[in-house]
Formats: sequence, structure tokens, C-alpha cells
Amino acid sequence: MTIGLDKPSIRPPLPETPVAAIEPVPPRRFGALRPGLLRPGLILAVAVVVAAVAFCAVPGLFTWKDPYLPDTGSILVGPSTEHPFGTDRLGRDIYTRTVYGTVVTLSATLLAVSIAFFVGTALGLVAGFVRGPVDLVFMRVVDVLLSVPGLLLTMVIVSAVGYGTTNVAVAVGISSVANFARVMRAEVLEVTATDYVEAAAGIGTHRVAILLRHVLPNSLGSVVSLIPLQFGASILAIAALGFLGFGAPPPQPEWGLLVAEGRDLLAVAPWISLFPGAVILATVLASNRISRALQPERLL
Repeated sequence: MTIGLDKPSIRPPLPETPVAAIEPVPPRRFGALRPGLLRPGLILAVAVVVAAVAFCAVPGLFTWKDPYLPDTGSILVGPSTEHPFGTDRLGRDIYTRTVYGTVVTLSATLLAVSIAFFVGTALGLVAGFVRGPVDLVFMRVVDVLLSVPGLLLTMVIVSAVGYGTTNVAVAVGISSVANFARVMRAEVLEVTATDYVEAAAGIGTHRVAILLRHVLPNSLGSVVSLIPLQFGASILAIAALGFLGFGAPPPQPEWGLLVAEGRDLLAVAPWISLFPGAVILATVLASNRISRALQPERLL
């Protein structure tokens, strides 16, 4: 009996797998500058804020006139080459008073935002990390601050401690503490629930070390993005209080006071209130635009 050799089995060839076409990724021509170039509104907002800071730092560099010196020969003169913003009822240059008013308004705004940021961040950090009765007490204080309109609360504080730019700035800062405290507490609660914080606690890391090394640095993103927004809101509040007579006394060139000086002359000389009001509006809108750009989800 002849045993034949087994014939090798012939398998049909496998179908070729089509290779997916990979679209080439266009190169980034301008590197990190390209996102900024695609957002001209943000560039304009930064330019406005930088100009306002420059006016506050070196006002004499942008004008050569005295903001307090009256000129009887230039009373209620409209905008011109010599007086870009016109003059008021005493002949003082509105542009010069607006530039020097930046020093008063932005200094008070910086003080107000600093108080709100540091106090509110500390309250939110402690409340979100310690929790328990401390969180309950702190958040009830925040609820009380949020239940009262900010401008009304500021007016009450100023009426109690006295008028003046510094008192107005402190009052605006106190009324804004709740905004930072609420955001900071929410961020701390989210960060403390993450795995790396629980792992740090599981290996016996001290609570203070966890707070300073892990919780605080990772909770400041949204709080920092709130600073420009609060900066614009504080400018509005300080200008409103100055308009109502709670802020800097005449003849100081505070922005809100400059707008108030022309409210009786709107039909005759509208530029007295129009140009300082336009500067306030531009600065506040620029601060809001920068705040939106700093939000964490916009950085991705």
C-alpha cells in the first residue's frame, strides 16, 4: 500500500487591507503667536488696558497741561487739536483731567480688587478644604453678602466709615469678597476629590502640605481669570460712587466725578461727560474681554 504524501493546503490570499489616507496637518507658521493673531479683539483689549496702566503710571508723559489750572479764555470749548476732549466750565482740559483721573480711579480699583481677591480666596480655600462648621459659617456670610446688591452694600459701608477714595475702594473690595470666595470654594471641592489628593492623604502627607502643594495651586485657575472681570466691575462701582458724590471730592479728576461735572451741561457741552464715560466703557469692556480669554476652557 502506497502512502501518498499530503498535498500542502493552498489558502486563498488575504484581501489587501486598504490603507487609510492620512491628511497632512498644515504646519503652524507663527507658532504661539498664531492664536493671538486670530483674536484681534483680545489684542485691542490688551492695548486698552496697557494704555490705561500707562496713564496711571506716568500721566505727565501723555499730557503737558495742569488738570487743576482753570483757563478763563477757553471755557466750554469743544474738541479740537489743542483740546482733544474739549474743556469744562472752568476752562480745564478734559483730556488732561481724564489722564490724571486714571491715577485716582485705577489706584482705588487695584486696592479694591486686592482686598476682594486675598480675603475671598482665603475664605473659599479654608471653607472648601476644612468643611464642617467652618464651611457652614463662612458660606452663610457669603450668602449674606450676595443677597445684598453690591452698590447698595458699598454705599452703606461708605456712609458708615466716611467718604473718600480710599474708603470707597475698601467698601467695593468688601462687597466683592463673596464672588472670589464662592468660586474658590467650588474649585477646592473639585480638586480635593481628585485621585492625586486622595493618594497624598493616603500616604500620610500633612494636611497643610496637601493644601499648599496640591489644592491651592490647582484651584487658582478660575479665580485668577475672575480678576480682570472684577477689575472692570470695580471701575464701574468706584465711578458710580464718584458720580453720586461718595468718592473723591472736587476738584480731583476722578472718572465718575468727571462724568458728574457735565451732567447739567449735556445739551450745551456733551463732551464733558461723553469722553470720560467713553474711557470708562472702553476700559471695562477690555477687562471683560481679557477675563474671558483667561478662562481655563479657553486655554485648551
